[in-house]
Amino acid sequence: MRLTHHLSTHFFSADELCSALGVTSDQLMHWQEMCIFPNASYSLENQIKCSSYLGLYECVEHTDYYPRGAELWGQLLLKHQVEQSSHAYELFQQKYVQVLSKCAQQGLISQDSRFNEDLPEHIQQSWQQFLCSKYGVISQNGLIEEIVYIDLGRALVDALTEDRTASHIPAQHRAELLSALKLLNRALSHHMEHEKPMSMRYKYIESLIAKYDLSIR
Repeated sequence: MRLTHHLSTHFFSADELCSALGVTSDQLMHWQEMCIFPNASYSLENQIKCSSYLGLYECVEHTDYYPRGAELWGQLLLKHQVEQSSHAYELFQQKYVQVLSKCAQQGLISQDSRFNEDLPEHIQQSWQQFLCSKYGVISQNGLIEEIVYIDLGRALVDALTEDRTASHIPAQHRAELLSALKLLNRALSHHMEHEKPMSMRYKYIESLIAKYDLSIR
């Protein structure tokens, strides 16, 4: 799949996002300057040469792409009339804790300090990574629930596999590992070919399935 086709299929361009939200590009830029809306996941620069009966025309086009979930976050900002970063963070934190609680109800619980006594600091770090659009690249849609699934899934996998170095997984832990991998599978992006070897999906799902002879189907 060509790069531009992949991005136009799985992401919003900045114009599409603004249209979906009913805001101007200036408003989107203002949100980003106020640190309440994530940066673009991908920025494309195309050097175009156009030939026609009227002659040759050259130009450079810049297009920013945002994850599909950015629309939901923008709607939340509009609904609550958010203008301050502290207010936006409060909404992010509330959603993060809600999703984490639902995971715990399903038996997906990490003993890592990031999800216990250090949870406030961890959510703050995830918020900063949300704003810089790390999650807009590595997750499927840039949704807060996907961020939780990735953070929690990685912690569970690392604990069960000794940071992915264990030579084998004891039988009594295989079901637990499969649950963690399924959680990651719900959230991690299916990357473009040139990104796959560096992707978290490759490192945490595909490699471990092969290494430990697992299946998440």
